Amino acid sequence: MHKILIPVFLLLVTTLSTSSSDLPVPRWVSLKGDANLRKGPFPEATIIYRYQLKGYPMEIIRDIEGWRQVRDPKDGVTGWMSHILFSGKRYALTSKEPFSYGYDKPNKNKILAKIDPFVHATINKCDSSWCRITITDDDKEIKVWIEKNNLLGVYPHEIIN
Repeated sequence: MHKILIPVFLLLVTTLSTSSSDLPVPRWVSLKGDANLRKGPFPEATIIYRYQLKGYPMEIIRDIEGWRQVRDPKDGVTGWMSHILFSGKRYALTSKEPFSYGYDKPNKNKILAKIDPFVHATINKCDSSWCRITITDDDKEIKVWIEKNNLLGVYPHEIIN
């Protein structure tokens, strides 16, 4: 009898501890649109916060059966969201106070912009230290290089092409 229970118990523990997708955890994703952050991984869970910015970056820290436990990069709040709310398109928020500089090239050749904290941007690509981002304001787009450590929404080791 003990021989049967131990393998079943190990199978249950293994099943519960693995993620429900083949993607790495943690990882960065973005919101497809409006989304509710909940206290638990089910639709009836209390709503902690409502996000209303398409492309807002979120860090997935746990992945189970259609739900993702996420961390808000701006204030560190954690909660749960349905997997259908996320896109793989990469966005970031600028993070340096009082501001970051946007350059024409990764070698700090020419300053093109002085960027406030928490400006929303599309990540176009990143090398080991720099990211090329696009900031859209009204009908204008500005493309700049920014030091990776001045962004929320990308890991220091990530290369994005």
